[in-house]
Amino acid sequence: MNEKTRKTAINAFGTICMILIALILGGILVYLTGNSPFEAYGAMLRGAFSSPQRISELFVKLIPILLMAFGVSIAYKAQLWNIGAEGQFIMSSIAATAVALYINIPIPVRFILSFIASLAAGALYAGLAGYLRNRFGANEVITTMMLNSIASYFLMYLVNGPMQDPTTDLSQSPLVPESMFFARLIGNYRLHIGIFILLAVTIMMCFFWKSSVGYRINLIGQGEMVATYAGINVKQTVMTTMMISGAFAGLAGWIETFGIQHRILDGIAADYGNISTIIALLGSLNVYGIIASACFFSVLLCGGASMQRMTEVPYSVVNVIQGLIIILVIARNMFADRLPQVSHKEKKG
Repeated sequence: MNEKTRKTAINAFGTICMILIALILGGILVYLTGNSPFEAYGAMLRGAFSSPQRISELFVKLIPILLMAFGVSIAYKAQLWNIGAEGQFIMSSIAATAVALYINIPIPVRFILSFIASLAAGALYAGLAGYLRNRFGANEVITTMMLNSIASYFLMYLVNGPMQDPTTDLSQSPLVPESMFFARLIGNYRLHIGIFILLAVTIMMCFFWKSSVGYRINLIGQGEMVATYAGINVKQTVMTTMMISGAFAGLAGWIETFGIQHRILDGIAADYGNISTIIALLGSLNVYGIIASACFFSVLLCGGASMQRMTEVPYSVVNVIQGLIIILVIARNMFADRLPQVSHKEKKG
């Protein structure tokens, strides 16, 4: 077994262990509330897999969180902590919906333009954080989190003001033209053709790190001095990386808008940004690990709602499990950073 395969296997084993530990601790919490962990997790699994309709919902949830996790992982590989996927998702949804509602051109052209607008909005919104880092040395963790808040409040303003549906008091825009809806794949199930876009992006991601762009991004992650000595324009690559990362969130926003919601509404991002960050870290920024982690979270999100309906266990248990996974990921990373130092000291001693 070569070094790369061994490292991948160790990361996969670590991910499985973290998920199991989080589920065990979550089960203990369920038990302390006077409920059966086995009954709660059984309800979660039934809620995710007990019918074709529920299985289709797993893929509906999988599409946005996996796309956004891919984007987040690209930034993280370059040691750029893009916490703003949610804001980028929101801005892309706004841009795509605005094009669909207010630009009076033929539908096929409008559909393509909405796609371009969503990618551009996500990329430019992430690129703003990249610019602030390059120009002023601003920490992208802070700037992307602040940009999330700006996007959320901007969305709230639009759906309660200029873009609000005049036929209702709800915080939402009018529906986009029906001819722009994504086609459903199976009857009345919500699964749509966006799954094929996800498949294409997933295949692309399998080869991304072998491309010249992927190589430059990965090299920056080894250190800016290393990248500079290799002849890479660090500032330009930082901007490129952030914009690619934001474009993935933009694509997710476009698909969610035209595939599921068919409009913008308050809360359209549904905490996907935070979830995608957890998925990227849980998957160790590895494509296959991210896919596996996203599938797990899709089950968690779909099954958690059923668990609440079928038992007396509140949905907040799902949030607790997510939080435990974050803690375990941080602990794993700290341990991984400390281990080489300990080994070096032992050899020296």
